[in-house]
Amino acid sequence: MKWKDASLWMWLLLFLCFAAGCLGLGMGEENQKKDVTEEIGESEDSFKIVTSFYPLYTMVINLAEGAKGVEIDNMAEPQTGCLHDYQLRPGDILCLEDADVFLANGGGMEEFLEDVFAARPDLEMLYALDGVDEEMLLENGGHDHETEHAHEEEHDHEEGYAHEEEHFHEEAFNPHTWLHPILYKEEIRYLALELGRKNPENKEVYDRNRMRYEEKIDALMSEYEEIKKKSNKKGCVLLHESFAYLADYCGFPVTASMDVEKDSGFSAREIRDLIEEVEERGGGILISDSQYTGRISGLLSAETGMEVHQLDACVSGEYDKDAWLNSMRKNLEELKNAAD
Repeated sequence: MKWKDASLWMWLLLFLCFAAGCLGLGMGEENQKKDVTEEIGESEDSFKIVTSFYPLYTMVINLAEGAKGVEIDNMAEPQTGCLHDYQLRPGDILCLEDADVFLANGGGMEEFLEDVFAARPDLEMLYALDGVDEEMLLENGGHDHETEHAHEEEHDHEEGYAHEEEHFHEEAFNPHTWLHPILYKEEIRYLALELGRKNPENKEVYDRNRMRYEEKIDALMSEYEEIKKKSNKKGCVLLHESFAYLADYCGFPVTASMDVEKDSGFSAREIRDLIEEVEERGGGILISDSQYTGRISGLLSAETGMEVHQLDACVSGEYDKDAWLNSMRKNLEELKNAAD
């Protein structure tokens, strides 16, 4: 009888250890975000902001630092991969139930927005793209709207935003605007203004944090101002259209944009077509996404002799308020090397 009792206790102990391990893992993942939001503070009468994906989340944790009663959650985790393939999970629906505002990028980036509308038809929505100057938007494929002056001019939207809610429906534009420092700042200004309107008790906090964050962005850009001043830069072939904005900001001519969003699964014919297109329209450098292994870019480089430069699309990483700054510094350093 004693042996059976001991055996029973042993199995019970093993079960508890296993359960604790599973719970500990889940808590660890949750605390990854919680560590950041604890600085913001929560209360019973809270204002909850839900962001659609990582770039917006890192933007908002900068704006809301020190704001009273503000709670922030993010929907698509940084490990999601391509946001276009993301589908709402049961946990997302629960997260939206008590949300006061949902922040999306717009421009067709979040194909799951219809599901968000269905789950919360009354939910307040903000679209980052509504805050940018439309003339600075690039068409899908990386071609601009003849706005060479746009790099030098920043637009002050403090008087209000007259944009109609069309940017998030218009898929003719490249939606990866967070990779253009000027457009990124415009989105920050817009979100700070709109959050202040929806959560007026923290309006001064949002605005103060916006100015502080802009100063950090300006300081980083000034360090790499020489990249923009270099003339006769090589043309670049983009293996992901997101980098069209960074190439545009730094003055690299885009000769082709191919959107190679995977590392494997290409047929021999598809690889040959890629090589032929790069040879026909290339002649400069290849810019690929660092979230992929580099297999395809390596193949293209070997066949064409073009240098590969891997950049960070700023869609994955730690939940850290300096994440965009850190990723952008690495990108600018890489492009500085490419321009030399």
